[in-house]
Amino acid sequence: MLSDREILDLARRAGKGERRALERLAGALRPLVCRWALVMTGDPDDAEDVAQLVLMKTLNSIESFDGRARVTSWVYRITRNTSLDYQRAKRQEQRLAQKAGWWAEARTPQLADPLDEIEMTRTLHLIRTLLRGLPMTQREVFDLVDLQGLRPAEAARLLEMNPNTLRVHLLRARRRMRKEMLAQPGGTETRENDG
Repeated sequence: MLSDREILDLARRAGKGERRALERLAGALRPLVCRWALVMTGDPDDAEDVAQLVLMKTLNSIESFDGRARVTSWVYRITRNTSLDYQRAKRQEQRLAQKAGWWAEARTPQLADPLDEIEMTRTLHLIRTLLRGLPMTQREVFDLVDLQGLRPAEAARLLEMNPNTLRVHLLRARRRMRKEMLAQPGGTETRENDG
């Protein structure tokens, strides 16, 4: 991942119409945006759709970036808002589809080995279920600190949140995730063996 200074330099050059800088900026931001979108939507296909929208919005509005905040903070806010809009639209679409009777569940990607496919399906289902069970703020905080490795102070700046408030959300998210993991098959065995 490029440093914020490098991203800002690319953003400025892209804002001036430099195509190579624009492509490099999109390539640098894409993995981060995809990750954030996955955390917010809980679905890889939805995350991909959101990431495409975010990158288009970011690149189309790069000239309006004023440099007062970090580029990643600005892109995070775009990702967050786009994810919320996307989820609202999707819920409305689902309601219409259910009324029409043609709603079908999304399929997981096909893998070469059937055993890998079964394991991947189980793993994705567990992760989606556990993350979806958290309130949005706890989900974001948990992802930024525990999964992406940001320090709580960095995550608080990114979310524009008081650091103490962030720590409370993080503590609640960790407790809930731990409780849910222990409740999974095999989790009670681990708990009993530890005691």
